[in-house]
Amino acid sequence: MGTKNRHDEDLAFLAYCSEKDIQQLAKLLIYDKKGKKRITTQILSDKSFMALNGSSEQWRKSWQLVAGELQHFGGDTIVNLFRRKGVFYREILKDTSKKSGVKFDKKGATWEIEDKLIEHFVKKLWGEMSEEERDAALKSMNLGDFTGGKFDWRSASSSTLFGGAAAGAWYAWAASAAKAVFAPAIFSRAAIAGASSLVAQRGATAFLGPAVAVALTVPAVSGTAYRVTVPATIQIAYMRQKYIKKDRFE
Repeated sequence: MGTKNRHDEDLAFLAYCSEKDIQQLAKLLIYDKKGKKRITTQILSDKSFMALNGSSEQWRKSWQLVAGELQHFGGDTIVNLFRRKGVFYREILKDTSKKSGVKFDKKGATWEIEDKLIEHFVKKLWGEMSEEERDAALKSMNLGDFTGGKFDWRSASSSTLFGGAAAGAWYAWAASAAKAVFAPAIFSRAAIAGASSLVAQRGATAFLGPAVAVALTVPAVSGTAYRVTVPATIQIAYMRQKYIKKDRFE
């Protein structure tokens, strides 16, 4: 595997994202669920990355390395040995969405497919949570008006979740929840507490429910890559909307 980045219009916006957001995306690629460094990662040992050690923008200036690692992670590693390059993000997103059981328009815009993936992910999690946990999550997103069973999550559409002023809150919550499900050992409790105040109190497993982790995995033959691409694509979706609609995330 290599970290050489293929020019990808769907990832070009990463150049304008925050240091923290790019670092969190990189962590999902570099470390496994237990917090151990993956043997395939090459970012931390890259000379250009190491040369930026101590810089407050080390990750921002290395966004292409991060994008390249994702592109290679999303492809067939055996094929990559021969072609020496990864696959485009859109291909990774579509593959991840398909394996997740998401219904989407293959010809739709990339952000539209991301919306469908997050909608699917949110509903899966919401379905495993108690009413108390749902209310706590809504309050953590400053959506207290929807507590007490007022939010009909079963019939909620993408436009309901992401079309209004609450869009930023839902994207941020989904990104935090994805980290809690797929990479709990990498991120501190404070980092994922945005998913719900109960995360900090009870931990990710109690908050999300063990059934969710089972429901969101795939057969072992492709499990490792899938456990990376799901949270990575959700994180990128969050970062994209944060970049496009900055006013909704402030």
